[in-house]
Amino acid sequence: MTLDIPETLPKLEKSDKKKKQKRKKKFSSKQDSGLEGGSKKKQKEKEKKTFSEHMLRFALRTTRGLSKPLSRKIPALTQDILRSNLNISPEGIIAIALLFTLISVPFMILGMYEMYRLGFYLGIIPMPLISVLALVAGLNIPKISASSRASALENELPYLIGYITVLAGGGISPLVTIKRISKADEIFPAAAKEARRILLDIEVFGLDAISALERATRYTPNRMFSDFIGGYVAVLKTGGDAVSYLESKLKEVFNYRESKVRSSSEFIGTMAEAYIISTVVMGIAFMILFATSNLMTAGVTSVDPTMIIMFSGLFVPVISMIFITVIGSAQIKEPFSYDLPYLVFLGCTPIAALFFFLPLPMPLYTKLGIGLALTSTPATIINFIYVKRKKAVEAKLSSFLRDISEVRKTGLAPEKTIEQLAGRDYGGLSKHVQEISSQLSWGTPIRTVLSNFSASVKSWVTRAMAFLLLEVVDVGGGSPRMFVSLADFTEKNAQLDKERKSLVRPYVIIPYIGAILVVATTAMMIYFVSAPNLSFPGSTGTNYLPPPYVINQAITILLTGSFFQAWIMGLVAGKMGEQTVADGFKHATALVIISLITVYIANLMINITAS
Repeated sequence: MTLDIPETLPKLEKSDKKKKQKRKKKFSSKQDSGLEGGSKKKQKEKEKKTFSEHMLRFALRTTRGLSKPLSRKIPALTQDILRSNLNISPEGIIAIALLFTLISVPFMILGMYEMYRLGFYLGIIPMPLISVLALVAGLNIPKISASSRASALENELPYLIGYITVLAGGGISPLVTIKRISKADEIFPAAAKEARRILLDIEVFGLDAISALERATRYTPNRMFSDFIGGYVAVLKTGGDAVSYLESKLKEVFNYRESKVRSSSEFIGTMAEAYIISTVVMGIAFMILFATSNLMTAGVTSVDPTMIIMFSGLFVPVISMIFITVIGSAQIKEPFSYDLPYLVFLGCTPIAALFFFLPLPMPLYTKLGIGLALTSTPATIINFIYVKRKKAVEAKLSSFLRDISEVRKTGLAPEKTIEQLAGRDYGGLSKHVQEISSQLSWGTPIRTVLSNFSASVKSWVTRAMAFLLLEVVDVGGGSPRMFVSLADFTEKNAQLDKERKSLVRPYVIIPYIGAILVVATTAMMIYFVSAPNLSFPGSTGTNYLPPPYVINQAITILLTGSFFQAWIMGLVAGKMGEQTVADGFKHATALVIISLITVYIANLMINITAS
């Protein structure tokens, strides 16, 4: 058989061309799919960007001409950012500050217009300060973040030192200690962030543990934490007794905490006085001014509610929020927060609006008062149950820790120690101790038992203690003396809490007196203004009586504003007296109810409703 070459060559060339075309199609389809995949990835990346990132990009684009040169003229901004929790450049901070300033300009103009419309010409002068304050606030974002970082570390420091003492007593190296802390987000969220920063220097930048700890002392905003880390590094370098240093530092931190609680109580007292002056005294003054301008002028046919709306609906909530923030910065807070009362409160918020706008046969201020009381009552009940259980558990915690230290001196293991204490009376903690003892006797691992206990108890102090007990079992550390120190601290903390409450209790009562004064003053003022045989300059005769509908308008406006003001003051009273706004729900409910009762009594004694 012979092969015809001239005929086969063209066929081979055609087949090669077809193969090449198929390869090109496959390659182009793969390339297209790759491009589609890349575009999808880009879309996902865009979707993952947070609101703050989008805001930062917008700020940089808007103010790029100013933010770059200004960032070079403020070199201290870089150090402030390194000491904060922010991951942003100095140029980004300046861009955000300038954006805040631009946003504040319309509010400044609106404020100037309102002051001009109301006739408060002197109020126009400070209005440009709104933009200045926005710029200053934007530039101070790193310092605010650093302050938040410092306070969070300070709140965790006593228990953190106790935890490190347990690990050091068990022979755990500093590097492993840092790794363990970095995973303890549920108990030590702020310290876990610091540990991850130190691990970044070790694992990414190649520093050893001692050098990384030394670097952390330079960029840690909390002085106590910085001193503690610096002293710990010095002990490790010289080969000293780390456990003795940690135990002595623990006592020092406890003493510092005691002095801070007392100083914060004095500060809260000062702030309470300032708040009462700015709300109660100014509220009564504004109401008198309102009555004078709207009711004591001849020929009045309607009432202008702008002044009361601006004061009760805008000024009081804003000044209350400022006071809550300032007071909160001086208080010692726990990393754990119970948010259910706030969620219930938000869910019940429409009740106030529903009562306010429903056509019910009662005055507007009564509808608002009942609506506000019903809004905060469910949250009050839930927070009351939570606080009661929390206090019952924490009340006997120091006794439980002290008993553990005593039994541990006999050489018993922690599991057997807890079993020995199961029969003792620890109040609200007893049932938890008995459950732990029962589960341990059944052979359940102590890690599982204490983890379940920690999840069931809504108290950060108790959770921290359970975490420390678990670490004692894991590493074999934790001397009885250390548990005695922790028990002393828990007991001192409870005593200081009682002392703090006794110091601020008079300031919690003042809002109640203030609410009664505002409502009673309003009632008496309306009565005397509408009393017969009353004459005013400009009236045509000897007697002047405003029309009944004008008086009713004034009553509705004044009492509606005073009810809302009393409710807001209750939230601040809870923050001052019991450290959380959730504790203020009961005060807010009580103040509204007292205001309603005061109006009812005033109606019995003097008729404040014009006929």
